[in-house]
Amino acid sequence: MNERFLRRLIIALLTSAVAWNQFFQPVDRLDKLTSNTTIISSVEKKHAESDNDHKDPPAPASATRNTAVVIFTHLINAHPSLDPLMTIYNGTKRYLNGLPEKAPYFITVDGIKDIPKNMEGELFLMENQENRNKYDEYIRQLQMHFKDHDNVKILIAGKNIGLANNIRRVIDNLSPDTKYMYLFQHDLPLVREINHTDILVTAEANDKMRLVGFKGDDPIQRPCGDDIVSESGIFYRRFKLWTDRNHFARIDHYKNDILPQVTSVFPEDNMHKPTRLNCTYFAPYYYEGGKGDPYYKHTDASERYGFKLFERVKRGEVAYSSLSKVNIMVMERMGVNMTELETYKSG
Repeated sequence: MNERFLRRLIIALLTSAVAWNQFFQPVDRLDKLTSNTTIISSVEKKHAESDNDHKDPPAPASATRNTAVVIFTHLINAHPSLDPLMTIYNGTKRYLNGLPEKAPYFITVDGIKDIPKNMEGELFLMENQENRNKYDEYIRQLQMHFKDHDNVKILIAGKNIGLANNIRRVIDNLSPDTKYMYLFQHDLPLVREINHTDILVTAEANDKMRLVGFKGDDPIQRPCGDDIVSESGIFYRRFKLWTDRNHFARIDHYKNDILPQVTSVFPEDNMHKPTRLNCTYFAPYYYEGGKGDPYYKHTDASERYGFKLFERVKRGEVAYSSLSKVNIMVMERMGVNMTELETYKSG
């Protein structure tokens, strides 16, 4: 039995299994599956074999709701402008090749932070009338822009609940049909194409692929466990680097394995240790082995790093006393003039 025939047979069996599942849904769900289902018709052309008389077999049938895209936002100085958000949103439309046009989108808006007693390291915008007006107008514009997008749901937190709790809220609102999700932060726009179809097919064929990460600006080190090479030839390598930054995930892995361990605002604060101790279960696979150019860039929309943070200190928005040792260390590493920065100590 040659390799091409075997590959077609496997895909056909997978497709039949999905179709069988959908056929025997309860009657009250059958209409939803029929009216909101799309088929991924083919693997990306760039991964097709070179002979002209052959095309790669179709990917398994996939419900439109199979994969959700989640974008997390909170108040930033650029608001009420939608530009930072739309850069992320449009990037997912442009660069996630194979994502269904009507895939479900969730946009979260975290609440504004109250002013804490200890301000050290507190760099997010906080509650005051100016920020409240900006926040309310941002929400108004957001709702107006997406009012006719029936696949986009906006989740507004009544108070500041942090990234981890916003992830919990999204999962509580997902359709039972949704098995996977992409998690995007509001200042990490995609800049390179990602073959969603390949990730989906490979995850379906490999239960151990629970998370898929994407290379950013920094090199990825400390590989662990095994590698996966997809049918299309895309290489996935596991690394001991758990990150909140842009990634693809199984919903049940988040529900059952990650969120029960998370007590911090940012999941990565709690997930570094279990990833080091149990790499083969918790460590993400990185798309294309974590090599090559970055798949996203960090725009620092929150202005919490380097020169953007320095500008906030200079204009009096952030007091020098609010800077933590880590804030100052990062600013120095990024080239901020530390002598000038220290002139704001008495401010």
